[in-house]
Amino acid sequence: MKDPEAITEKRHRRYYHSGERGIAALELAIILPLLILIAFAVIDFGRLFQARLVITNLAREGGSLVSRDIQSASDIITMLQAGSSPLDLNAAGRIYVWKIDAGSSEDDPDPTIDASNSDSAGSLGVASSIGDDMTNLGLSSELYDHLVFNDANATADISDITVVEVFYRYTPITPITQIAQTFWGTPLLGNMIISSKAVF
Repeated sequence: MKDPEAITEKRHRRYYHSGERGIAALELAIILPLLILIAFAVIDFGRLFQARLVITNLAREGGSLVSRDIQSASDIITMLQAGSSPLDLNAAGRIYVWKIDAGSSEDDPDPTIDASNSDSAGSLGVASSIGDDMTNLGLSSELYDHLVFNDANATADISDITVVEVFYRYTPITPITQIAQTFWGTPLLGNMIISSKAVF
């Protein structure tokens, strides 16, 4: 004959282990969505960080190449677009190359944009911060003043500068944007435009 205490203890163990399994399932149901959200954030923020580094390096390399007058602005833009992997700057980006010449005489003291050595390419519709219609051509006042013809020196402090601007529309690959929109009412990382500007 079986011991009634042993049978009762066995039943208690079975109910206890069954309850543990239920609690574990509940914990998993609560924690799993958070873990997935964290994984999505890590993936997309990592890609955003990489895109930012690529854009910054492209602007610097472009400024360095343009300032040496090795190739035309359009050729350098083509090289920069080819070297932008894994980003597609043709479809989701824009590159501006500006050559700004210093004032050349007392009669013509203000800096001017050299249109023949300036160019842009890419299908992203974003405006440049440089242009004839901008205050100081879009340059800082300190830099602009170095390009103004100086009567005392009979020349400007700097003969010319080049400015390269790179823009890229970053699009997340995970559904983190939709999740953030659903729960917090604001899109996270949704089609943001990142940019970098280099002046040489």
